[in-house]
Amino acid sequence: MSILAMISLLAGGAIAGALNTLASSGSAITLPLLILLGIPPGIANGTNRLSVLLGSLSAVLSFQQTRSIPWKKTFRLSIPLAAGAILGAGFATQLNDNKIQMVINVAIGLALVVLVIGSKRFINKTSTNQKPESLYITPALALVGFWTGFIVLDSATYMILALVMLGSMDVTQANPIKAVFLLIACMLSIPIFFLQGQIAWAPGIILAIGSSAGSWWAARIAIQPWIKRWVYLLLVGIVILELTVMVAL
Repeated sequence: MSILAMISLLAGGAIAGALNTLASSGSAITLPLLILLGIPPGIANGTNRLSVLLGSLSAVLSFQQTRSIPWKKTFRLSIPLAAGAILGAGFATQLNDNKIQMVINVAIGLALVVLVIGSKRFINKTSTNQKPESLYITPALALVGFWTGFIVLDSATYMILALVMLGSMDVTQANPIKAVFLLIACMLSIPIFFLQGQIAWAPGIILAIGSSAGSWWAARIAIQPWIKRWVYLLLVGIVILELTVMVAL
């Protein structure tokens, strides 16, 4: 592996880790980067989990230092997500590379629609009299878990959407829980990709080191009240950019 490739992986991992912690779609950077470096799409999909794993672990440790993670609620909500992640990872290892593009396009488009519809919930201040969680949050998180295990791309967007719109919390409360969700999903899905020989360890580890640095920094500001509007705008901007690229290709 060349020095330029290593630097690219470190830099791409750092940017992706920050994006995943503050908003989502870090995989929109790391997946194409891995493929550009000559790694087949299926193996790139598995390898990318290493950066998400270490990045989310770094974010969780940083959030824990500020006591921002409600562990009891997080573990309760993670049960359907974990079940979905296992099923999604197993499905991904059996699917041909060319057959997932349409699914990705539809998912990205749907994310933009839901973001626009739920804009007020992202930006408004947290109410002291919060509504109870929706009954739909359990099946929603199971579907989000399936998608996370399947492709990872935009999974953090769907986690935030589920937590904000169905879990009666704002973005600053949802981000620490989202980091734990990503960590759990990757811990469960990586062994499945490993058993199928779909992980390239050398580039994956370098990417993961960069991701951990970016995630640690981003977690320090992700819980600040002023960040909510910027997270929302960042999510919308990323999803629009992804849709534009998809249409252009």
